[in-house]
Order: sequence, then C-alpha cells, then structure tokens
Amino acid sequence: MSTGLDSDALIALRRLRRHLTVWRLLAVAGFALAIFLGIREGGVLPPEDHVARVPIEGIIVDDPEFIGMLDQIGDDASVKAVVADISSPGGTFTGGEAVYAALRRIGEKKPVVTVMGGLATSGAYMAALGTDRIYAGYGTITGSVGVIMQSADVTGLMDKIGVKPEILKSGDLKATPNPMEQLAPPARDQLQSVIDELHLRFMEMVSERRGMALVEVRERTGDGRIMTGRAAVDAGLVDAIGDINSARGWLAAERSVSEDLPLLDWALDDPLAWWQDGASSLASAFFGKSLLSERLRLDGIQALWQPSISGGR
Repeated sequence: MSTGLDSDALIALRRLRRHLTVWRLLAVAGFALAIFLGIREGGVLPPEDHVARVPIEGIIVDDPEFIGMLDQIGDDASVKAVVADISSPGGTFTGGEAVYAALRRIGEKKPVVTVMGGLATSGAYMAALGTDRIYAGYGTITGSVGVIMQSADVTGLMDKIGVKPEILKSGDLKATPNPMEQLAPPARDQLQSVIDELHLRFMEMVSERRGMALVEVRERTGDGRIMTGRAAVDAGLVDAIGDINSARGWLAAERSVSEDLPLLDWALDDPLAWWQDGASSLASAFFGKSLLSERLRLDGIQALWQPSISGGR
C-alpha cells in the first residue's frame, strides 16, 4: 500500500515538473519577445548606427503617422543620414508640403538625399526639394511643377433625365466648383486665383531650394511640363543622374557618412496591406484601374501627374 502511494506521488511530481518546464519556456519566450519589440522601438537597447532608407511611394496624402515617423528619424541618434527613395506621381498639395517640411526638419540635423525611381512628379518632386541632393535615373519622369483642381459639369445630363437640383447657399462662391451647377465667371476667377497662388508657392520652393531666380523657374517649369531625369538635370531641377550607390558615395565624400554603415529601411507597418493589395489587384482585374484607385481618395487641390485620368498637372 505504501509503495503504491509513493508511485502515485512520484508520477504527480513528474507531471508538475513538466508543467513548470513548459511555463518557464513560455516565460523565457515572452521575455525574449519583449526585448525584441523593445529593440525595434529603440526603447531597450540602442540600435546600430545606420543610414535610413525611407520609401515614399504611391499617392502622397497628408499622413500624420508618416510625418511622425520622419520626425522620429530626425531625433534618432543612430540614424546618421537619410535616403528618400521616391517613386510617386504626387498627390495633394498639403501632403507634398508636409513631407517637404518634415524632410527639411531632418536636414537641419543630418544629411538627407533623394533617389528618384521611375516616377517622381509634382507633389513627389515637391517632397524631394526638402533634401540636400537629388538623384534621378535617365528614364525617371519628374517635374510637373504645378497644381490642379478638377470638377465636372453634369447639368446637361441632369436636364436630359429631368432632374433639377435646388441649391441654397450662403454666398455665390460657396461650395464651388459644384457638378450640379454651371461654374459662373466670378467663381472660376476665384478658384483660378487659388490655383495661381499655390502654383507660385510651389515655384518659390523650387527657386529657394534649387538656387534659381523665380523668373528662371517660371521659364523652365511654369507650364507644368514633365521631363526625363536627363532633362531635369539640364533644367537644374535634379543634381545628377545616379542611384542609391551614387547617394551613398556623395554622403561619404561630402558629409563623412561611411559607406560601410548598413542601409536600413524605415516604413510604417500596415497589418492589412496584404489584404488591401490582394483586393485591389482582384478588383482591378474586373473593373480596371480607374474605378478602384488611391486617386479617388484625393480631395481639394492636387499636386499630381497621372495621364491615365486627367492628363493634367
């Protein structure tokens, strides 16, 4: 009888030890995960000195989280320089202006260089102006210094289907342009004055950052033309033809940032990106690019070049 109890106790003890081992392993794994996450956030161990690569892709909109990340890069002592890797047709004026300003804030603390991909136009070029040096490829499409506001006049269609909208507003210039009413000359003039003001601001940014007189900027880019990387170098909008290696070489030669430092990507984590990309690809297969596009999210005045929709600047 005594031997049976001893055996049962021994079995129970072994089970208890196995359970304790499992919990200890889970605790160690949790601790290791906490350390890993802390390192990623820079809160436990100081990260390695590096050059930060920041992709600026797709439609540029006013994104406080992205601007916050840029400000974090500026404050991070382990980041010795920044490479803005731009591949974008532009976006909203305020979005491009916000990225420009954030890159300028970084530039006050450490060197910042732009490397353009296949497309870096309008608001994307505005963002590039916030950096110390701009590289483009021969085939890069850039420029498109200008702004645009788009609307439509559907009053003729409304007449055909027998619908007459009734519009009550506090003033003649309120809520214009409005597709439900024809654009009157005073409203057109007022909207054009806004466009002209922001266009002038864009050209002033080019003048200030590229060391050109405003009259030169107007002569070379005032009509909103796009140009190749080679033409942009000739026009003074881009410093040189080059790539990421050219940028690293310039940082080493001119700003004493060693080419041996690792190049690390900084980007916002998007847990739904895989789903959004898949859904967008599937929808595009059925409906085409123009129906489901980031551009449908754009409101207000745009600094954007996208010929498949508007052909504007």
